[in-house]
Amino acid sequence: MNNKNVRTLKQTLCSAFLAIGMVASASAALIQHTDQMAEVRFSGTAYELGQHVATVAGDQIREAMDDYAGTLDTMLPGLHVMALAKGMEGNRVYPRLKEVSPDGAAYIQGMADTLNLPESLLLSVAMSDEAILESQANGGMGFLQASKPDTHDPAAPAKCTTFGYSDGQGYGWGMANFDYMGINYSNLIVLNYTDENGDRRIIQTWAGLIPYGGVTAGGQPLLMNTLADQGTIRQDKGEAIISEQSTPSFYLSWDAYGAKNAGELQTLFNQHNHYTAYFSYTLIDAQGNVSNIENAYGDKVNMSGAGWQAHANHSIYGDAWQTLGPDFAAHTLERQQATEAFMENHADSASKTQVQDFAGQKPLWKGRGKMMGTVTATYFSVKGKQVDMYIQTDAVGGGQHEVHIRNYDQPVSSAATPVTLSH
Repeated sequence: MNNKNVRTLKQTLCSAFLAIGMVASASAALIQHTDQMAEVRFSGTAYELGQHVATVAGDQIREAMDDYAGTLDTMLPGLHVMALAKGMEGNRVYPRLKEVSPDGAAYIQGMADTLNLPESLLLSVAMSDEAILESQANGGMGFLQASKPDTHDPAAPAKCTTFGYSDGQGYGWGMANFDYMGINYSNLIVLNYTDENGDRRIIQTWAGLIPYGGVTAGGQPLLMNTLADQGTIRQDKGEAIISEQSTPSFYLSWDAYGAKNAGELQTLFNQHNHYTAYFSYTLIDAQGNVSNIENAYGDKVNMSGAGWQAHANHSIYGDAWQTLGPDFAAHTLERQQATEAFMENHADSASKTQVQDFAGQKPLWKGRGKMMGTVTATYFSVKGKQVDMYIQTDAVGGGQHEVHIRNYDQPVSSAATPVTLSH
């Protein structure tokens, strides 16, 4: 999509200085890779990062929230971010986030303070799976419906497919199709972030608010999926999505990138229960296993390690998945079967081009739709703890345009606006 009307992030020294007006010392660079995607390189605290993103992308964040509100109303007439935000305030979601994830809460607070918006309003977008579950539970668009003529097949927000391989000796690769709401086709911001401890992580986001994949502080690709079946189980049980006792899903979608290894990721999942949404993560350790971990209904955590893993939008543990219909969550069973077949035949020999070509074909690739489609397709190449990411948007496959981002030192390109921020 070559949309000339898409706003790009501010690339001026003035805006960069404003981002950290009260910070003693930090560094930042901004690279506008395409009219859809920018990379923010930043060193500092999570609060400072939130301030900075809100400053250089404030217009994009506000625009995205407006678009998101319209999408929610289409999914379920009357569903709105303000109503979601009020519900989150009533259930103390942000105070609970501060308890379980001081780092994630600090990032949201930095954005909120800079934009002069309530933290609950930002979280109503950042915790988007909860909105989808609310819509579905009230008869609106969710994970369950079949095809509709003006959308892709079917018009369900969950369509992600992830798969990855490791030889256990320093080489690995991964692939993630992030399929979601059509508003995500622009305002993509990749956070290339180094914290105050010197740990570096890369977080792919929409508008700085919805994290959906990247590279952990341990130098390992982290591929994310939504578990549509687990949310539906909770709905069928008549249980609340959000309560004062719930653990906000933003804890998982933010803190996971700070993990140094699979053991730390498992500890992260086990630390709390009663999550507001259900996720699956695939972690690629090129010097060990590919690990998959899920937080499932009933406060369970499922985890496994192998040479390769594949995951669509349902739990791969147990046999409950066998009862899912063929249309559920954009044909999650079909995508799982196709991906497993590809990995069984090609995991240890597939080239980057072969993997991208597969990811660009049905049933994985959805194209663009008025509501739903493939937002990004990202190939990860791993050598030890050095990870190269190749992100494609409008067309997926070998030879198609891609944005290259990595988690190791690299020269700032001429497209960047490098600055050092201080008093």
